This record gives sequence, structure tokens and C-alpha cells, in this order.
Amino acid sequence: MSKQTTRTIAAQICYDVIFKKTNLSQSFKQRLSSAQVLDLKSAVKALCFETIRNYLSLEDMWLQCLDKRPKDKMVRIIMSQAMAEFKFMDKPDHAVVNEAINTAKKLNKKWACGLINSCLRKAVKIMDYQPANESAQYSHPQWWIDKLKTDWPNQWQNILEANNHKPPLWVRSKTTPHPDLIPQQHHDINCAYKIQSQDITQIESFINGELSVQDASAQLAAQIISPQNGEKILDACAAPGGKTCHLLESNNNIKLDALELYPNRAKKINQNLQRLKLNANVIIADATDHKQWFKGDKYDKILLDAPCSASGIVRRHPDIKYIRLETDLTNICQDQQKLLSSVAKVLAPHGTFLYVTCSIFKQENTDQIKYFLKTHPEFSEIKLEYPFAIKCEYGIQILSGTQDMDGFYYCYLQRCQ
Repeated sequence: MSKQTTRTIAAQICYDVIFKKTNLSQSFKQRLSSAQVLDLKSAVKALCFETIRNYLSLEDMWLQCLDKRPKDKMVRIIMSQAMAEFKFMDKPDHAVVNEAINTAKKLNKKWACGLINSCLRKAVKIMDYQPANESAQYSHPQWWIDKLKTDWPNQWQNILEANNHKPPLWVRSKTTPHPDLIPQQHHDINCAYKIQSQDITQIESFINGELSVQDASAQLAAQIISPQNGEKILDACAAPGGKTCHLLESNNNIKLDALELYPNRAKKINQNLQRLKLNANVIIADATDHKQWFKGDKYDKILLDAPCSASGIVRRHPDIKYIRLETDLTNICQDQQKLLSSVAKVLAPHGTFLYVTCSIFKQENTDQIKYFLKTHPEFSEIKLEYPFAIKCEYGIQILSGTQDMDGFYYCYLQRCQ
């Protein structure tokens, strides 16, 4: 293949995600790790995010200029990527068409150049685009849209629109960030600031441990738990360690165990602790089997940030829309119940337990707590109330886009005996 360009690399990554169901971060790592493409990294990522975030809409746009969808999936990616540049990146129509043809040639799709040329020249001239269906209109799988309609009949459209927007950069900061970062402090969540998007790793206050990247809605966990001197606290499913570190920053005079199943993810917890000069006991074990790791001294407080569909953070991880299937939710919910039941066994009498997900699907949230409380009568709910969150049958829900935050669910429980 001839020398790779921003568009050829981006097309391969988009193909990985859309059709091979590869995790976007994994594809970035595989295709952007060589020194030869280092200077293209930023541009490639920007193009991938726009294409993947809006793929279902973009494909529908150019499909309206053809009688049937091309069988070749890479050709479909090339044309959708071109439409992303035109619609969302302000590239002129003639340049978009020409570069799409060049990309096809470099990716050994020369036979499709005529088709690409003819189709895109028509597509970029469409002035009154009408989506063929809801999936194209909102660029989400139909099952996802249907589920949101059921769960959030008054907010589903706002959620879908928020999911397709570029997310802001939220940080957790010990002090007010430097004015050059143009910080905007959250009114209700301590230490949460929205700053200008940039490479955070180059900021001095990040390097010296003054601030960390963490969405405002995720920062609510430590605020709810409010660690007190001498408490023994468990952070189950702790990687990459954002909430672990926030608990310690809130009160360093606690005994904190950070539990993580996968060694490579546990390594990230240790890296964050080291950067912030904090200490926790990092345990590599399966949280669903407390006999593996529990030593007998029960915890005063537990944070369970449970694995979930991640439907509340799709604006940051648009690949989720294509990787996640509706059928996955059954297995996810079964795992969540195992986690809930297991960690509940290691909570001390009158201890408190915070269940968290970055999901907006009720199946993973209030429905899970309802079942848990039915099967664990020794627990009761501690009601939470925040002006930006919706009160659910159990717990509270922050919807995607509310005050420019990610979607998170919280339910605080107490062991009665």
C-alpha cells in the first residue's frame, strides 16, 4: 500500500469499529502506535469520532443517491467518512469528493472510484435531507431508541441528541484551575470544573497531580460517600482508579481497598495513585467471589461502580453504539446481581453501599436495585436528592447531556443489621 494518510488510517479504524466490532481505543492503539503516523494522530482521531458518532445518518445521506447499498463495506466507510468531513468538519464539497477517490485508490478500491465520484457529487448537493428512518435520524440502533422511548418518554430525543455531541473536558481539581484554562465550576459538585479541550497530559497542574480528568457526574460518587476518618472502604471494580483517587483526596485518613479483576486494568489504578501521590491497597481478584479476597474485617462503606452497557457515556465512546447488542444486557444484568450480592456480604452492620453505573437504561439501574432489595431485606435505601438528577423508583438518574454531564445512575443503600 502507498503511504498512509489521515483518511486511509481513519477509514481502517472506522471499518474496525463499525463492521468488525472492535473497541475504538483498541483500534487507535493498533493503528496509531507507529512513529510514521504520529503526526497524523490528532487529525485521525477527530475524523474517526465524527464518522463513528454519526455513521448511521451519514450512510443514509449518500444512500439516497443510489438504488442499493454497495456490498463492499470499506467503500461504504469511505463515502460515509467523506460525508462526515462535509457535514461536520466544514470541508468543501469538491475536496471531499476528490479525497474520497484518492482514499479509495490507496485502499485498493480503484474499481469503486466512479461510483464514489458519482454518488458523493449528488450527496453533497442535497439541501433538504430527510432521514429514511429513526435510526438514521438519530444515528443510533433502533433497539436503543425504542428502549429510551420506554424508559424516558419525555427525554429520549434530548438524550439521543446529547449522545451525538462532542463531549466537554471535565476535570477534578484540588484548587481552582489556572485562568488560562477558562475553568467553569459546577454549581453542585465539589471540585468539578469544565475547561477548554486540550491535551491534558501537557498541563503542569495535571503532571504535578493537582487535577485529574473525570466527568462531573462521576465525581458525585465520592461526594455521596463522604469518607470519614478511620473508615474502612471498598472500591469494587475500581479501574482505572478515578473514584479510588477521589475518595482518598476527599479524606486520606481512611483504609481503602481497590478491587479489580484484570491485572492490566489494576496497573492503571496504581499509575493514577502514583501520579497523585496517594496510597490504597490494590487487590486483583473477582469481586463476584468474595471468598477469594475477603479477609474477614468488614467494610464501613462500599462503592460498586458496576460494569454496564455504558449507555450514559456514548458521546465519549461512540463505538458502543455498534459494539453493544440488546441481547448483551441480559448477561450484564446477571453479572451486576452477582456483584451486588457478593459485596453486600462484606459490608458491616449499619454500613452504607453506593451502587453506580454509567448507564441510562432502567434495566441496569432501578430495576436491579428493586430486585436486590426484594432478595436482601436487610438493606434499605438512603434517599438522594440533587437538582440536576431525576428521582427514580430507587436511586437517582443523571441523563446524558444534563448540565453538559455524562449519564450516571446512583443508589445509596444501608445495611440495617
